Amino acid sequence: MKKIILIICILVIGFWLLPFGARAALIDNLKDQISQKEEEIRQLEQQAAAFKKSLQDAQSKKSTLKNQISLIEERIKKLKNDISLTNAKISSASLQIDKISLDISNKENDIGKRETSIGLMIQSLYESDGESLMETVLTKSSLSDFLNQVRYLETLQLNVYNELTRIKELKKELESQKIAIEYQRNLFYNLNNQLTNQKQIVDSEKKDKDYLLIQTKGQEKQYQSLLDETLKKQQEIEQEIYELEDKLKLAYDPSSLPDARPGVFSWPLDGILTQGYGYTAYSKKLYKGGFHNGIDVSSSYGEPIRAAKDGKIIAIGNCGKYAYGKWIAVQHENKLTTLYAHFSSYNGLKVGDSVKRGDIIGYEGSTGYSTGAHLHFGVYVTETFKVESQWYGLLPLGAHLDPMKYL
Repeated sequence: MKKIILIICILVIGFWLLPFGARAALIDNLKDQISQKEEEIRQLEQQAAAFKKSLQDAQSKKSTLKNQISLIEERIKKLKNDISLTNAKISSASLQIDKISLDISNKENDIGKRETSIGLMIQSLYESDGESLMETVLTKSSLSDFLNQVRYLETLQLNVYNELTRIKELKKELESQKIAIEYQRNLFYNLNNQLTNQKQIVDSEKKDKDYLLIQTKGQEKQYQSLLDETLKKQQEIEQEIYELEDKLKLAYDPSSLPDARPGVFSWPLDGILTQGYGYTAYSKKLYKGGFHNGIDVSSSYGEPIRAAKDGKIIAIGNCGKYAYGKWIAVQHENKLTTLYAHFSSYNGLKVGDSVKRGDIIGYEGSTGYSTGAHLHFGVYVTETFKVESQWYGLLPLGAHLDPMKYL
């Protein structure tokens, strides 16, 4: 009996101590690396805030060729910092995956060790049950030996209970860690996608800078002429959109729509509202129709834009330097369709793809006709939504509603 209990103690306390210690040291090392990476992320986020401020200052300046070139250069600086930040987050996620994997391995080993220990203890208890109380007393040389055996059996029973309780706790912790590692793996995958898109946006900005210099030949007069021509065509496009959508607003039954209440859609961009829906001071000045068919939200160039609700992508288009620029439309089961416009980049999605609320579908930009980086967000009645081919690209149209009533 003493030998059996000694074996059990070795199994419970010491047998796995050396390999576990090695794993523990590795986990500690990973924790140190994670802490270092978190500090790097913190510093890069501080730099990102500074770049965002510089970008806002550059965007607020009068539109001249020199200022526009400076704005593009500020965007590139900001995006390069974003790339460094994303790389740091990818490294952190990778380290977290390694750490959690080791934690899971340790817990699985611990559970296996404790199950073996329980098996031995139960076997001992089973063998002791084969003896009657009188047989146990008679086989002992003294009452003291008998009482010691009784205590051993009580200890075994208590150890079995404690081990079973601890195994139950470990399995619960194991399930939590499996959820945590799945989250980190998804994060790792999404960050890699984000990194790819950020690099593409930087390349696009460099091309835009080169194209602008070619178009204007580096001359301010040429640039202002280009701006005037773009504004004139844009006003014609806005008038056309206003007239087409005004007719579509008559083609649906308002009673068929979901109740207008907060929370139907989540905010697609974490930023500030820069223009509301309807007749705004800016829309009256810019658009002949004087009506703004969505809302504008601004954060910072290259920031992720997310789906406002579960749905399916039904259209993707690019209006070039006019209207909505790069845009995506998502159809939802509640008979509404949401429009996201002025992307700097899509997120590798295509028509027919399903998206979940909060999924990244693109990145904030200034494509199309835009005085600065922002998201144009529109809500349409699905049965009226359509896409028309125009000389400048695919144009989304439909009976629009006030997004603020659903956000």
